[in-house]
Amino acid sequence: MPNGHLGNKEYGPHEYAGHEGTSDCKHGCGCWMGPSRSGGPVGLDPFGKCPKNPEDGNLLGGNEDYNGVVNQRIEELTSRMQRAEERLKRVSPTKKQMAEEIASLKKQLYQKDRILTAIRAGIGIEDKDNEAIKPSKE
Repeated sequence: MPNGHLGNKEYGPHEYAGHEGTSDCKHGCGCWMGPSRSGGPVGLDPFGKCPKNPEDGNLLGGNEDYNGVVNQRIEELTSRMQRAEERLKRVSPTKKQMAEEIASLKKQLYQKDRILTAIRAGIGIEDKDNEAIKPSKE
């Protein structure tokens, strides 16, 4: 199929030896896994789908299987990235929303500061500028 689109062709996972050391994928795709590192040909996920392990048992030949698995991985990663960006947009406030929230908080702070200043003046506490405020004679 063109551009590596394989339709519904599915591939199984890589298979590695069950021992403690580094081992190559049993299907011969070039991926390998060790106790602390893993790797393989560009574009393949050593923990993902193996292009030499088609579920129907039939290889397409040439680089078609490899290209198909890599393109499927790219499409999946692109889709996951788009979903993550959409979720981020839903939870991220806009600049306008943040500016409105800041303005509201500044207004509340100003009102509370005025109340505290009035209370301080009423009981004779020094204000912010360290000038003594005398209590009112009420």
